[in-house]
Amino acid sequence: MKLKPTSLLIAGALMGAAVLPVQADPMVDLLKVLRDKGTISAEDYSLLANAAKAKEEKATAEKEEIVSIVKETEKKSSLVTLDSKGLNFKSSDGAFTANIGGRIHADYGFVNDDFFGSANPGLGVNESGDGAFFRRARLGMEGTMFTDWIYGLEINYNGGAASSNAGFTDAIIGYKGFENTTIKLGRHKMPAGLEELTSSNRISTMERSGPTNTFALSRFNGLTVATKGTNWTATGGMWMGEGDGDRDNNNQDSDWGYAGRATFAPIQEKDSIVHLGLSYSKIEYENNFTGTSITTNNGRLRQRAGNRFVDDRPVQVTYAGTEDADTYGLEAATIQGPFSLQGEYFQRTLNRKDFKDADVDGWYVLSTFTLTGETRGYRDGVMRTISPKNPVGKGGFGAWELVARYDVLDLWDSSAASEGVSGIRGTESNIWTLGVNWYVNDNIRFMANYVDADIKSDAASDIEGDVKAFMLRGQVAF
Repeated sequence: MKLKPTSLLIAGALMGAAVLPVQADPMVDLLKVLRDKGTISAEDYSLLANAAKAKEEKATAEKEEIVSIVKETEKKSSLVTLDSKGLNFKSSDGAFTANIGGRIHADYGFVNDDFFGSANPGLGVNESGDGAFFRRARLGMEGTMFTDWIYGLEINYNGGAASSNAGFTDAIIGYKGFENTTIKLGRHKMPAGLEELTSSNRISTMERSGPTNTFALSRFNGLTVATKGTNWTATGGMWMGEGDGDRDNNNQDSDWGYAGRATFAPIQEKDSIVHLGLSYSKIEYENNFTGTSITTNNGRLRQRAGNRFVDDRPVQVTYAGTEDADTYGLEAATIQGPFSLQGEYFQRTLNRKDFKDADVDGWYVLSTFTLTGETRGYRDGVMRTISPKNPVGKGGFGAWELVARYDVLDLWDSSAASEGVSGIRGTESNIWTLGVNWYVNDNIRFMANYVDADIKSDAASDIEGDVKAFMLRGQVAF
């Protein structure tokens, strides 16, 4: 039996589609010529062209899968890598890892303060705090040992405007072998405060709010146990001393305490988050002795005016006889596309011996809006930063973010202030912070903040005034 020319052409086209899938476009061109000359029908052309295209798509997918597997294998077999997270080391079996990273926050500020009042201890009039310093300059290493044991050590080479001494930021050993549970021992942050637990690399303003700095615990030397689910977290901890490199107790008992925090996210989607949280902490103060006399600042509450360029703290009250303190915190936040809103309220009770207990509080509300459309990150009950969709150097201009925050700190309890109160300056601060952030990429950020702080006093000392500051920061973190 002889094959017709049309049958031979169809058979050849099918064989070409089978053995040369990556040349689908030339094959389709050939089929078009055959169709136009009437050698094959339009129906045969459609059938053969679709078959060729399908073969090409399958071959492309298989090639991409092979390339992905090769890259992943190379990544797993590589013992030393350098990426946006720093310098990474890994043993051949993956049981030991190390990451070397750090951060530099270089700050520049222009500050003017204007205080007035009949009693004005330690505060000048029309002073300026213009200057520059490294707010943070840290280098650290963290990783795993024997798969499930974790460690971390970070040194801060400049702790603030008035300090140039290096000291521990974090120094921990931990265990992560339990499902969704991590245990840490050493100097690290205790569980209190949404803004406090957000890394300084990721907070939206150059400085945290006055209530956060006054009432949230920050870092102490202790033990924490943290567990989590898909949309909730729970952390408990206890500590003794700060563990910043020196002995904290001066040959006496150290302050100690315990704390707990729980969060819940009833809505947790890619571009839509609703966060709720609460916390509690207890601080047990111990007296410090100098010779035969007791010197204690247990009941001293004080705070700067939204910047670190003026070392004076215009808000300050000391409640004598404070033996321990209870602090309660409430927090809420939402992320809706490029918009975010968060707020916290803190209330502290100072339990005093021989004097009436004092209640003080503070709160803040912070809002951000990303002009370039990025969504702020959120993970495990903590706010994160944004990642530019179009970073500089890759065809884009990075990400731009607007920030506004208002915070109120009230350290005056009139019912407890009739006795055992000293060191009074201002008793209340109301602070506006406005900012613009430019995220060049995931590692580099530039910040500009304008701060307007109104200092008031409910005490007879009549210390009041304003502090205005314009601040800039260049930040790199890896």
